[in-house]
Order: sequence, then C-alpha cells, then structure tokens
Amino acid sequence: SFEIWSQYSPALADEIMALCPTEDEIGDITWCTSLLGKKLGSIDLLADKDRVERVQGFGPYRIAHVGQHLLMPILWRAVDSEPLITFHRDHKLKGFQNQGDGVTVEVTGPDGQTTAIDSRWLIGADGANSDVRDQLGIHMDGPVLANMASIFFKMKLDEVYPAPRPLLSWIYNPKFCGVLIKHDDDDYILMTPFISAEQKIAKGDSRYWEKIIPAAIGTHKVPFQIHTHGQWSMTAQLASTFGRGRTLLVGDVAHRFPHTGGFGLNSGVQDAHNVAWKLAAVLEERATPELLATYEAERKPVIQRFADQSVGNHFTLDNVTRHVGLRNQNLMAMTKRFAARPINRLPRIAHGQLADTLMRLALMPTGLLENRTFVGRRLRATLGREIPGQMAHFISTGLEYGFAYSAGLVQGESTPQPMIEDGVTDYRPTTWPGSRLPHAMVDHQGRPTPIHDLIDRRAFTLVTADPDGWRDALAALPEPIQMGLTLVALATPDPADRQAALDLFEVGEQGAVLVRPDQHVAWRTREPASTAAATLVDVANGLFAPYGRQPAARKPAHAEPETH
Repeated sequence: SFEIWSQYSPALADEIMALCPTEDEIGDITWCTSLLGKKLGSIDLLADKDRVERVQGFGPYRIAHVGQHLLMPILWRAVDSEPLITFHRDHKLKGFQNQGDGVTVEVTGPDGQTTAIDSRWLIGADGANSDVRDQLGIHMDGPVLANMASIFFKMKLDEVYPAPRPLLSWIYNPKFCGVLIKHDDDDYILMTPFISAEQKIAKGDSRYWEKIIPAAIGTHKVPFQIHTHGQWSMTAQLASTFGRGRTLLVGDVAHRFPHTGGFGLNSGVQDAHNVAWKLAAVLEERATPELLATYEAERKPVIQRFADQSVGNHFTLDNVTRHVGLRNQNLMAMTKRFAARPINRLPRIAHGQLADTLMRLALMPTGLLENRTFVGRRLRATLGREIPGQMAHFISTGLEYGFAYSAGLVQGESTPQPMIEDGVTDYRPTTWPGSRLPHAMVDHQGRPTPIHDLIDRRAFTLVTADPDGWRDALAALPEPIQMGLTLVALATPDPADRQAALDLFEVGEQGAVLVRPDQHVAWRTREPASTAAATLVDVANGLFAPYGRQPAARKPAHAEPETH
C-alpha cells in the first residue's frame, strides 16, 4: 500500500508512515485472560531476525500499523487538495444511470438539493454497505461468520502497563471474549461477537461497555473515554461481479473479509491501483473501454485467495480456544440458528435473553484459565502450546508481496509460480509473469534508485541488463510496440551486486522482463534481443489486441525506446 501511495505522492506516503509506531512496538501478539491478567502465550513477530532482515529487503517501506481514525483524515485531505478532483463534500448518492458511453450520477447535498453529474465512468468505493452496489443489483456471495460489536476508546495505561504493549491481545474470561487492538496514541479498539440483535451488547448502550472495558483490561482503576461504538457483520463475501456497464466496484464494495489477516484495506488499495492505470489508458485513448474488463479477471482470483486465507485464520483460532470450549465454527452455526426459525420467532426480549444466557454459559469454562491450581496451570500450558501455530494469521508476507495475476494482461508460463511452501508466510521474489516486479536498487543517472520509481506509468517498461542490445534490435523492427516502451537498465550501484541482481530478475545477462504500468510483470525471456525482440513486440501488442488497442499517440512508429 505504501508503494502505491508513493506513486501518487511520496510526501503522502511519508506523512502516513510518520503516524505509525516503530517496528518494535507492533511485534507482540498476546493471548491472555485480560490485558493485566494471566498471560497464556504470545507470538513475537520480530523474533526471527533473519526473517525481519529479508522482509526489509523486499521494498523501501517497512511493515506498518496505522489506525483508520488517523489514516482517513490524511487521505481525505489529499483528495480535498488535489486540483484535478472536484470534491463534493457531505453529498449522498441518490441514484445513477449507465448510458452507454457514460454515467449520470445524482447526488443530494447538505442543503437537500439534488445535483446531476455527467461522467465517463463511476467507481463504487463507498464501503461494505454500498449504495452503488445495491443500485446495480449486484449481490454478495459468501457466509456471515459472526455478528460483531466493537468500541473505540482512549485509555492511558502507562502506570499499570508500561509500553511497549501488545499490538493485539486475544482475551478470554467469563465476562469478555474477543480482541483488543492497540493504536499508537492511547486509543484502543475492543471487539467481541454476539448472536442476537436483542442482546445488551447489540443495543448500543455505553453503560454496557463501561462494565466490559475494565473486565477486558483487568482493572477498574484506570479511567477511559469512549469515542464510538457500533455493530457490524463479519463476512467472507465477494461481489458476484466487480462491475456492470460503466460502473466498477473497488475495495469493500467488491469484497468483505474477516479482520483476521489484515487484507481489507491493502486489497482495496490494490484494486484502485489496478483500475487507475487502465482507466487512464482508456481516457487518454491509448486503449478502448474493453481494457477494463481485465480488472475483474485479474483481481477476483487474488481476492478469493485473500478471503480464503482470512477465513482460514479465523477458524484456525479454534485450535487455541477449543480447549475451553470456544470455537468459531460453533459461533457461526449459532449465529445462523438465531437468524432462522424457530428461534427468530421468539419474542424480542426472550430472543436476547436466550442469547445472553447461552453466551454466558459458553464463557464459563474460561474461568479455569485464572485458576492457580494444577488444573489451571495445565490448561494454560495446553493453550500456550497451540499459539505458535497461529503464525500465518499475523505474518503473510508471501501473500502481501507475492500475489500474482493469472489472467488478463499477462503472458503466462507453463511452470507454476515459484514460492516458499504455500506462499503465505514467506515471500519468494520472482519475475514470473503476473507477479509484482521485485524491489531492487539500480543505478540511475549516477544515483541509487528503487527500480519501481523508473517504471513508466503509461507505457510498458523493459528491464534488462543489456539495454543497448534491446534498443538496437527493437529500432530495427518494422513494427513498434503499440503501447510504447521504456527501457530500464539493470545496472547496480555497486558492481559487486550485479550477479545478485541478475539472479533476482531471473533472465540472465541478455534477457528482459516486460513490466506493466502497475509494476506487475507481463512477460519475460532469457533469450537475447537478437532473437527475442520480434517476440516481445508480438507479445506486447497481442496482450492489448483483445481489448481494441489503439496506437500510442506519444510514440511515433519506429521511434527509439526511451532509456533509463
């Protein structure tokens, strides 16, 4: 996400990163009876120093954690200050019509007046409960895993629990079962499930939370300030289609994940990135609107994999909590039962009371975790042995960097994508077509520069250790690459690093890697330019052919490729 934000504005990416705590403050994931109670076990995400060092080499930005309440104001300010954006603040969607070559959108302003806006395209980015998606009649496929209640509050814990404190605390006691998320400004989010909208926790009563927060923290002595609280559905759902006509869906509009994995925001940023460069190509008449059909073809399989991992993480938590009778599988089944007959026919008060009673009974065995007897010690040890198996829940570097497109604007290969084990926890950098171009520092005008900074935003980019050979061979061909081509020399700032760079890019001294404007690999070859230049032109032009490619106005025929 930081790489993508940086393409728009390095200053924006730096401003967001400045809000994030240091790495040593986000490495601790803890299971406990309360934040100040018995510790059942933990995972230190930074304990493997070799892994941390490898991850730091995968890109210019470090792993980061930033609260939505801190992130969103920065993003809104960026939107508000961008001169290319007309920002209608505090407006609500009333309706829209796809009209062949455009979309007419009606919005209602704070004064109640309706305004019609004519546009070429409409991007639905209005969240999980999207009006855009609903008005298109696009349904969401997938189960409801749980109903969740959450509260956002401020609490200064320095006197009772000096920093650093765990980033995530999974808490289990007879009064509370759920997760506490720490932010960097004494703000916290507490989340817990419920099974009936008639339960006290679902009624939105602050007085209820005033009793629960001390139970989760483990003390009544520290004051707190409640910001907001609410309810939401934890689902694993994908839209049946990611667009219709001139309207496309991105982010939570197109997919909703469990929070177990952290893929929600990141995948939404990736969606927008995939749409943006293609939309630019269409609006600048470098491609026809059919190009945008590749958005769903590329993103949906990736999103499905993220969803599967998130759901797997959610249910893998059962390996820890099953020893005190708590299972997310049972929670999902009970949530479904309470929404169906005959239970949903009960009077509302009885519905809520039954749910409260069942959940109270379900949590009773967690009281043993505080027990100082042999039984309590043995139970805590049993849960502790299961906790290391949760690692893939919190470290998914392989998916974050290693997701790849298998359809769309990619010239695939018959061999599978190289990856470490299942490709979830550890990332294996590769130029396998469809994958993100590996990060590397190259020599550019005498300065070390991240190679991603040299990728053309509007043309294909050819990365090669033999730029002269490829430039000459392409200039000699009768047909240019229609989308245009920029050459980037794979020259390392330190000659001693050359072989490592050649190994990283996997095409040798004379081969080349064709990169799309979104920094994903479209094609590669180990063959030299003398034999592969014509193939490159055929591949590049062929990728756009099904989408009505048009000659790139900025590249006259037979022009020499630009070189970095």
